Amino acid sequence: MIQFEFSVDENEAPPPSGFDLGHIHVRGDRGEASSQGHTPDQAMMIYLSLTLLMNGLRRFLTGRDRSFTMSAVDSSFSLTFRRGKDGSIETVYDGTVIDRSSAADLASAVRAGAERFAKPRLPLLPRDDAGREDLEKSLPEFGNFATRLPRRNVGE
Repeated sequence: MIQFEFSVDENEAPPPSGFDLGHIHVRGDRGEASSQGHTPDQAMMIYLSLTLLMNGLRRFLTGRDRSFTMSAVDSSFSLTFRRGKDGSIETVYDGTVIDRSSAADLASAVRAGAERFAKPRLPLLPRDDAGREDLEKSLPEFGNFATRLPRRNVGE
């Protein structure tokens, strides 16, 4: 099953900000993708990129588009999600499929990773921080969306 992990870059200096740089790590049944460890650096504004990912996935999974590409904020890192004829979703990094899963499994994995990231990190940001406000709004919206998706096996 696909897994998402979000992190703040270890080089970020205090105090924390919603514009801090960070990374996305994705592990799928066919491979892995990470924004970390590239030259040039692919660190992104992680709070804003995570919000962009959740909002874009919600629109994509409820729409009819065949694909959606999430381009990270202030980074060259991107992930593409492609809808198969059977309703499955392929997660693609740099032209390589790293996972194929149901929409519900994909949304659940993004939700779980986002919640693991946000729980300890959001309280560290000022209440009026734009990155915090955007992520705090998107988390419950995406969570509600993810729980309403019908559970189906890939290929059904």
